[in-house]
Amino acid sequence: MTRKPFSPSRLSRGRRARPSGAPWSVLVFAAVALTLGGADSRSGAPVAPPAEEGAAGDTVSFVNDVLPIFQNRCAQCHGAVGEDGEVRTEVSLNLLEYERIMMGSEFGPVVEAGSAENSFLLEMIVEGNMPEEGDPVPEDEIEVIRAWIEAGAPNN
Repeated sequence: MTRKPFSPSRLSRGRRARPSGAPWSVLVFAAVALTLGGADSRSGAPVAPPAEEGAAGDTVSFVNDVLPIFQNRCAQCHGAVGEDGEVRTEVSLNLLEYERIMMGSEFGPVVEAGSAENSFLLEMIVEGNMPEEGDPVPEDEIEVIRAWIEAGAPNN
């Protein structure tokens, strides 16, 4: 049995179009893949976009992967509550709150989502300028931060 290829015009007739026998999950996947422009060049079949990978091969998570690094390495000056009860934010930078990270510091943005190369925060860490006190950030942690920025610095 030959099936007609999916066409958006089939949906515009005011009725649901579903090739007979095709499960809804396949159609949803196809619609998403086509919306994102992903299709196999030979067969035209929808293909899932590649997942953004972190150091461990999984999607990098701000909450689970990046924030713990900032808490351990940066919070003393950029987000922790001091003895006086006030949040420390040297150069107006708080690295413990996603929204504040994306706002940047008094000198401007520190993270350019999607571009680790143009992210001042990563540059300061890689060059060893930050943290000013304590041990330098290990390479594996730098790679997690880099992967997160390259993935678009998502709030996940």
